[in-house]
Amino acid sequence: MIKKITNYLASILKVDAENEKTDHRLAIASLLCAVAYADHDTSDVERVAIEASLIKLLSVDKTQVQAVMKLAEEEVLQSTSIFDFTSQLEDLDHDERISVIEAMWRTAYADNHLDEIEEAIIRRVAGLIYVPHSEFIRTKLKVLADISA
Repeated sequence: MIKKITNYLASILKVDAENEKTDHRLAIASLLCAVAYADHDTSDVERVAIEASLIKLLSVDKTQVQAVMKLAEEEVLQSTSIFDFTSQLEDLDHDERISVIEAMWRTAYADNHLDEIEEAIIRRVAGLIYVPHSEFIRTKLKVLADISA
């Protein structure tokens, strides 16, 4: 199923799936959607925050982001664990991992409310992708400072 979706995603985003080392886009989008769905109240501002983060992280346009988000939403609803997504991110370098955690914080704070479950998901993802706790906290504080500014 994941292979099928990855091939479909590659065709939408005009990437050769066989030559691409690993396509992290669907996994990243799925993690952001998982944060938005955590409190069972996905708002439009959270969707906008996810789109903005994906445009920045994945270097894609709005049309491509909408296609990725649609697939990601389906994946999150069918998934049994966030490990399904974090296991696909092992090739990311340190800065990319931090960017994923930052995007997750931005999604969680988009509606001006941090739910305990949202924070727990971000904490769990940070651990699974080997982001040190100090970086987990630093990115949270950075996002809070950006929101306050």
